[in-house]
Amino acid sequence: MRPMTWGLAALVVAFTMACEDRGRQDAADRIENAGDQAGEEIRQGADDLGDAAGDAADEVGEAAEDAADEVGVTSYDRRDEFRRDVRERLDRLDRELAELERGINEDASEARAKAVAEARDARTTVGRNFERLTDATAANWNELRDELRESLGSLERQLRALRPDANPMGGAGAN
Repeated sequence: MRPMTWGLAALVVAFTMACEDRGRQDAADRIENAGDQAGEEIRQGADDLGDAAGDAADEVGEAAEDAADEVGVTSYDRRDEFRRDVRERLDRLDRELAELERGINEDASEARAKAVAEARDARTTVGRNFERLTDATAANWNELRDELRESLGSLERQLRALRPDANPMGGAGAN
């Protein structure tokens, strides 16, 4: 009976040790997964914050320009500053569009490829409107500026919809 008791005790100790090791590994895996998930959420939040800050800065700039128009400083007088601000926005949008175009491959859906191509066409329109500002006069400045703002806003909306984190109607977003 004694050898059987010792054998049974040895089995109990072995099972206990195996369970503790498995429990430790499961806990370590859960911690690692939680860390990965938190890191991804932080990266996503930072991207969202950066996008929101850029959009807000653009809106503030347009509002300031409109306010200056109202107090007698015409936007035509500030056309160089306006063109510089638009150039910075275009540079940022060009980088985003180039990144989206790199993501189009044989695995991309036809709809996504078409949407990226439409965004490229919209960028071309913005470029033409931007170039027209070079020859603007005080008489046609506001009209040309407003056309550029409209085409630029349209391009920004198209690119925003193409972002991997876009959540149409609360959905999971397109990847």
